Amino acid sequence: MITKEQKTGKYCCFYVSDFHLEMILLPYIKNNIDKCKIVIFTENNLKDSVRLLLERTNFNNEDKNKILSLNWNNKVTEEITCEKLEKSIVIINGGIEYIEKINKNVKKLNLKYIKIIDCYNISKNNLELAKLQEKYDKILNTKSMES
Repeated sequence: MITKEQKTGKYCCFYVSDFHLEMILLPYIKNNIDKCKIVIFTENNLKDSVRLLLERTNFNNEDKNKILSLNWNNKVTEEITCEKLEKSIVIINGGIEYIEKINKNVKKLNLKYIKIIDCYNISKNNLELAKLQEKYDKILNTKSMES
């Protein structure tokens, strides 16, 4: 759960394929989906690959359905508002320009209690990882969050 003590957190995740990203995100989402709202902004539609990966997990059906109910497609279905994002985990996946655009829109809302996880595909983006990591509090990987 996101509390007053946690406030705003900026995290990142580096991955090499959609399945790799999902293998990192799914356990994290499963552990947090009942604690707070999770909002996903993704540049590419991940619905089919998430469905396929979930079929191969040992998650119970209730958890699978909750995870599948998240917006894994690339359509922003609603306006980005304070009410939608406050006290939530926001996962942003896509190219650098897409991530910056969504972050800019979220930042305009001036939210106090939010976790943002920016997800970068290192095989598609020309990234300076060491420099990029400096902008974040922690990195999400298959082990969970690390400093």
